[in-house]
Amino acid sequence: MKSLEIVERIKQTNPKLLGKMPDAKAAKIIAAALRAVHKEIGAAEEGALKVAGLGTFKTRQVEREKDGQKSTVKKVGFTAAKIKAKAAK
Repeated sequence: MKSLEIVERIKQTNPKLLGKMPDAKAAKIIAAALRAVHKEIGAAEEGALKVAGLGTFKTRQVEREKDGQKSTVKKVGFTAAKIKAKAAK
């Protein structure tokens, strides 16, 4: 999913959220946020990284053997956060 597609989804679900911000600027902000999350996941050695509203990324180091060579690779699992129902007004 591209950043502009996320902007379109935001505009469909909450049209007032972005106000008069140009789509290109909103897409750049979203892309920067996703890059920051990616960087944090990459920097994590082991354990869980919780991202509010998104979910939990669990990182662990796994030893693999390929062609007689042992190497350590990082495995990342993701569990999505539960979506809270909006309160009736």
